[in-house]
Amino acid sequence: MKFLTSSLRFPGFLFASILTSVSVAQEHTPLQVSNQNPLVKIFALPVAESAKILEPTQESTHISVDWASNFTSEFNSNEFVFVDGESAQVNIRWRYGFDLWEFGLDLNFSRYSGGSLDNFIENWHSWFGLPNGGRELADRNQLRYEYIRDGMQQLDIMEKHSGFGDTRLTGAYQLNNTGRFDLAIRGGIKIPTGDSNKLLGSEGMDINLGFMLGDEVTFQQQRASYFFGAGAIWTEDGEILPAYRENTVLYFHGGLIKSLAERWQLKLQLDGHTAFYDSALRPLSDALQLSIGGAYRLSNDLQLDFAIVEDVVTDSSSDVSFHLNLYNLF
Repeated sequence: MKFLTSSLRFPGFLFASILTSVSVAQEHTPLQVSNQNPLVKIFALPVAESAKILEPTQESTHISVDWASNFTSEFNSNEFVFVDGESAQVNIRWRYGFDLWEFGLDLNFSRYSGGSLDNFIENWHSWFGLPNGGRELADRNQLRYEYIRDGMQQLDIMEKHSGFGDTRLTGAYQLNNTGRFDLAIRGGIKIPTGDSNKLLGSEGMDINLGFMLGDEVTFQQQRASYFFGAGAIWTEDGEILPAYRENTVLYFHGGLIKSLAERWQLKLQLDGHTAFYDSALRPLSDALQLSIGGAYRLSNDLQLDFAIVEDVVTDSSSDVSFHLNLYNLF
């Protein structure tokens, strides 16, 4: 895919670091997945990160790809929303440790299109006796994002597009890394560098602050650990449905990681958040998604994460998304 090639060429310095590094990666790290609903991913919804921040002068990189299919159609007496299409996003995350602090930079490149997953998803639903939610009645592989409120069209996107999204600066502070729990404060500022007309950004600045807690001691004999995190995001109205925005949003992560063999791990994770919009429709309301995946240790310093992500609260996030993440510590 052309957008992947160009995006991975852009962070060449990161890939060079991956290939030449010799450190040992952190043992258990959460899946760095987030809600791929196109009306949500434009905001600074943070992914789950480790409760143990990097040691001084350590650096890490995450280069991930999220391929998602969205379809939902819902209405009430004064609202109508229709979301049909696919998105693919490349995320590049860099982190650097300094004493008890950690700083970072997040970049992303997205492509929206009609895609090619409709037939696969309909067959998947048929195999497991799951409803298609009207997907089979819509045009195959189309791109259409539409929102109407009080008889006025508020959003209408039907042409495929791609580009770089908003940029995010991150920071973290280690509160505790001795004893049973690791505890860190994590936050970030999103700078509106993406084009809101193409759903590549919100045209508003977002700030988030929260905590991450990890426990690798309690189930150490079972070679398992768990983590939990929560926080809040404060967002500007921006240019996407500004009249209906919820400017304070709460989020959380929780999960279990178990080592199955020397190189393999199983990862189960829940991610959720409150609504970014003042709406009674599910695609614009609270969201909860489940990720089932794992990790394979390619070398001492290089790890590949993978997951399938499903919406637990129907229509609140993507029908399905596929996640791959190359993680390196050096």
